[in-house]
Amino acid sequence: MHDSFLRALHTQRPQLRQRWEELLREERVTSGMANPDSLVYLMDWTLDQLMNELRQSHYRRHLGRNETRGKQQQCVCGLNPLLAYFSAVEQAIIEILFLADGELSELSSIERGASLEDLKSALHEVARRDIDSFCAVCQSRERLEKKGPHKKFTVA
Repeated sequence: MHDSFLRALHTQRPQLRQRWEELLREERVTSGMANPDSLVYLMDWTLDQLMNELRQSHYRRHLGRNETRGKQQQCVCGLNPLLAYFSAVEQAIIEILFLADGELSELSSIERGASLEDLKSALHEVARRDIDSFCAVCQSRERLEKKGPHKKFTVA
């Protein structure tokens, strides 16, 4: 993870949060808990968790590594409100930090690509923990697990 990426994530946080909320409000609401008016209160906490994850030593590597990410997040019923929540933040981060000509324009394409992969790994880990925790209390889980996973969240 390049230091300028962490700085950009910190300085662009208000724009990132705004775009994330816009994208979240465009998602189909699958339940009362998936209401964007409720989920917006989790955004700052999630961004803090992402920053903490990115500060871990295993994200502070040199270029050239090739690691695979962990398993996909699975939701048996497909109603977990965090599925859309994490998809929206991934899209917002890519739009705000990687597609815009901003603070990261000084990085080479290799450095940008490596930072994007680190971001995806960190976001995947935060999402896995949160989605798994939410699914652990789902009343439909035990009944539907026999039928197989319905919806997956993947960090592209």
